[in-house]
Amino acid sequence: MLFQNLSPSEALSIVQFSDIDAFRPVEFVADARSIPLNLANFHTARAMVQLPGCQITVLTSFPRIVDVSYRAPHGVVIFQLEDDYEVSANGMSVNRPAFIGMRGNLDLQFVEPRGSLHAIVTLGTGLQDREWFDTPDELCPFTPDPDALATVRSITTGILQTASARPDLLQEPRSALAIQEGLLLAIDEMFRGGRTPELAGRLASRSYCRLVRRVDEYVAFHAASAIYSAALAEQCGVSVRTLGTAVASVRGMSLHRYLRLKQLWSARAQLVKGSDAITVTSCARANGFHHMGEFARLYRATFHETASRTLARARGAD
Repeated sequence: MLFQNLSPSEALSIVQFSDIDAFRPVEFVADARSIPLNLANFHTARAMVQLPGCQITVLTSFPRIVDVSYRAPHGVVIFQLEDDYEVSANGMSVNRPAFIGMRGNLDLQFVEPRGSLHAIVTLGTGLQDREWFDTPDELCPFTPDPDALATVRSITTGILQTASARPDLLQEPRSALAIQEGLLLAIDEMFRGGRTPELAGRLASRSYCRLVRRVDEYVAFHAASAIYSAALAEQCGVSVRTLGTAVASVRGMSLHRYLRLKQLWSARAQLVKGSDAITVTSCARANGFHHMGEFARLYRATFHETASRTLARARGAD
């Protein structure tokens, strides 16, 4: 409903997509890489407002696994704008209600089983003294006071509505500073009453994330090979059970399903380029599929079309 009530203005940029292939270039610019979990009724939208010392970005997302690299020397605050959502970040649940605070350089691995509406407040150089972030380069989800979170949500959506209906207020320096200060004071209160997770859970999260990165690296390096869980676990120096637990924690699915999903999306990324040198068979084999019947079945179930149709459309023949 939020985006339906907003219109672009001099103070508010809005971009909407109903095609995953059109969305991907924008995502890459933001240093993010998604594996969608369901392409049915795909839609995503982004709204952005620039305040004097920070930027507000509001995103409506889709069911996905997403890796994001943040380079935020002065801090980022991420929170959901609605209560009904399921999200994990680096294997830690940030569900009902929660928010994330961090600064520095972080690689985050999110799982969203269904789409959500969330806000990202990125701080600029003039706001580095608010003492929200104790340790750089570390993700930490917080459980906020419900009233404090509700206030931050209300102010954030109010800023977007103001940017849409009265952009002149955000273009006048004094009023823009006053609007920003209201948001920052509300976030101050949210941090003041927020609780952090237990240390043991945070340490487990880091260990699991390292294992999943090793899995990703191994799969990328051995793209055309059949990958077996026992050999993969041995490469990572852990048991199959530990590796499966790590992938389930960080990626929200079994190791087998995760490997197949990565291979399918890698194959599709090659098909949508439409190269004359590629065939469906060569693409399948280059991504670890040596049984064409299995590849055809999984591809159609995942993308709701055949691999040959994807290739034909990319070549302009469909």
